[in-house]
Amino acid sequence: SEITGKRIKYLKRRKNETMEEEKNNLIVKTTALVMDIVSSYINEGDFVIDCTMGNGNDTLSLAKLTGADHGTEGALVYALDVQDKAIEKTEALLKENGIEDPERKGIRLIKDSHVNLTKYIEAAGRQPSAIIFNLGFMPGQDKSILTSVDTTMQAVGAALDNIMEDGIISVVTYCGHPEGREEHDQLLEYFAALPSKRYHVAFFDMINQKKTAPSVFFVTRKKRKKKAAPAAQ
Repeated sequence: SEITGKRIKYLKRRKNETMEEEKNNLIVKTTALVMDIVSSYINEGDFVIDCTMGNGNDTLSLAKLTGADHGTEGALVYALDVQDKAIEKTEALLKENGIEDPERKGIRLIKDSHVNLTKYIEAAGRQPSAIIFNLGFMPGQDKSILTSVDTTMQAVGAALDNIMEDGIISVVTYCGHPEGREEHDQLLEYFAALPSKRYHVAFFDMINQKKTAPSVFFVTRKKRKKKAAPAAQ
């Protein structure tokens, strides 16, 4: 009937509005919050790195932000993961979004640990403007395969050494499992001790949520002040 048809249209519209509201509520969706902040540090043609590829959602977002999705000159996105499944999932997601040949567009899906981050940055021959980490295990996959404290700390140290001035590093941690709690605690101590003259560090935590809720660290590297030229004699 006409009334039923109008009701269905109304419900569909409300569903779409609700989805848009949830999308825009950055405090609810941590990954959206991260990408919203990171996006302000990225320009088209930039070099960026996703250190924990997983299902490829962050890799796709970075491809869009740099323009790699439509072949912008200079755009370079490196995504690393140790699992074949991550490569498969990410390739499929990119294809779904019209990116048929990622490598040709500067999107490299690399089967390797982020502990080897420096090697890939050196091979690129340029500094990244953004490096992101989403720690823990790959959603929907084997939970026994997860990031470790040792490799995470090495990779984060490499990121700090190689991020460009005014660039950003984001790290999402999860305290719902022992390894995740240890990663979080060590990173909190490590970032708190970074020299304030060289880095700005921010910390975002869901203080009234379950212990499984993620936390986020943001680090940006300050520009070095140029020394004044000596006065003429």
